[in-house]
Amino acid sequence: MPLKILLVEDNADLRREVGEYLTRRLHEITAVGTSAETRAFLASPAAEQLDVVLCDVNLQDGDGIDLFVELGALRPDCFWLLMSGNPDPRRLAAVRQRAPHLPPCTLVAKPVSLRGLASLVSSRVRP
Repeated sequence: MPLKILLVEDNADLRREVGEYLTRRLHEITAVGTSAETRAFLASPAAEQLDVVLCDVNLQDGDGIDLFVELGALRPDCFWLLMSGNPDPRRLAAVRQRAPHLPPCTLVAKPVSLRGLASLVSSRVRP
């Protein structure tokens, strides 16, 4: 089933590689590189049918977990998949405890294979 995915990654090469891989799997990808672009997209009508936000945690202009807390409620049916080279699952667990109303979210360690990433994206969407 094709998914609508927002890919948030500040590394242009990685953003292109992941976006192309997911596009070849017939997903519809919107790729951005900053927190500001993420905020703008999630507030737009284009994000209404979004299935997944695939977001780097360590962005040059912000933090993916902070974006999840700030913007997650805008799309409550959307699954968030956060990626980090240095993941802190305790931080995400604390966020989930303070804000249980936020949508589903998983934290994955980078590097992650493209196949593994595609599998995580596909397995975590709403039924």
